[in-house]
Amino acid sequence: MEAGRICALLNSQVKVLLVEDSPSDAALVRESLQNSGLGQFEFTHVETLAEAMRRAREADFDVSLLDLTLPDSSGPETFLRARAGAPALPIVVMTSIDDEAIGLEAVRHGVQDYLVKGEGYGRQTARAIRYAIERKRSEEALKQAEAALQQERDKLEEKVRERTTELSALNQMLQAEILQRQRAEEAHQLVRRRLLEAQETERGRISRELHDRLGQDLTALKLGLENLRKQGPFAAAVGEHLSKLEKLAEGLMRDIHRLAWELRPPVLDDLGLERALRRYTDEWSQNAGVPVDFHTGGNLGTHRLPQEFETTLYRVAQEALTNVARHAQARRVSVLLERRAGSVSLIVEDDGRGFDAHGVMGAPAGPGRLGLLGMEERVKLAGGTLSLESAPGGGATVFARLPLDAGRRAGPDWQ
Repeated sequence: MEAGRICALLNSQVKVLLVEDSPSDAALVRESLQNSGLGQFEFTHVETLAEAMRRAREADFDVSLLDLTLPDSSGPETFLRARAGAPALPIVVMTSIDDEAIGLEAVRHGVQDYLVKGEGYGRQTARAIRYAIERKRSEEALKQAEAALQQERDKLEEKVRERTTELSALNQMLQAEILQRQRAEEAHQLVRRRLLEAQETERGRISRELHDRLGQDLTALKLGLENLRKQGPFAAAVGEHLSKLEKLAEGLMRDIHRLAWELRPPVLDDLGLERALRRYTDEWSQNAGVPVDFHTGGNLGTHRLPQEFETTLYRVAQEALTNVARHAQARRVSVLLERRAGSVSLIVEDDGRGFDAHGVMGAPAGPGRLGLLGMEERVKLAGGTLSLESAPGGGATVFARLPLDAGRRAGPDWQ
């Protein structure tokens, strides 16, 4: 394709705008080119730069042969004005031997080529003309390619800006949705916390009712039965019935006391978590027949935790020990309550038969998981984490951790 284009160029007629104020030099250029054998040339001869610019505006030329010494312009000013007046026209400047440096400078300023007058007219000039035309065409093609590339870049940048705007809008929508969901979750958690607080309040009320009313009534019943026995001898059958009634009253008193304690132990509110857990583990050990090692650390006896934390950890320990009694078949249980600089933790560990902790925690909610779900929910609402470790035959460990900074929301009594 390139060779064919060059052949077509050699066979075509080249329109030359010859700018030369010397008629003899102009005639020499025309004659040498016509005899070069490198194509056909059609000349338009002018003697001033102003006339050359006028002709260039009126007609299309393939190339301009430009003398740098003219009546209305000389030196570098000539090719600079010619370039500015006809930027699309290929230019070959003609210099004298002493002005060859100016020819090089002209090339550096965008002129396609230069010739030294008196050296190699004819074929050399024809080749310079052909090369100048080709260079100009290459320059124009390169400019067009650059313009097209720039246009594509502009389109791409515009698409990027549009896409960036779209993504920014989507991101804002997503952020708004995330914020809305966070607020909804916070509101949901607040409602659940309030429900738990209300539940604990109701537990305390029922516990007091059981202890104060039913406990007092049963105590009065037991005392009445004892007084009735002291008032006189009874038949053996009546005495036996009195004994049964007294034992029944004592059993009911113990059950009411235990139920009230499980609902809401007063010692938890009055003396704090450590004393409440110590007493609960002692009673649980007696009822379950399983020894319990209870240990504490971190000045829990002198510094109370937030009420929400104390209730949460107490309920976790209560549920964990209930599960041990029901399922573990353990021989020994260890309970550790520890406070550190940034958190408080509760660990309940048993040496029982264990279970598949991963399968249980990953299973859908059901009757067998309600206790674990309750522990998880309580700890999460208090801002903490709950983990469970167990394996068949390897016992089980429940680990609850609450960050103390989260406890600041519990109120000003936090220490």
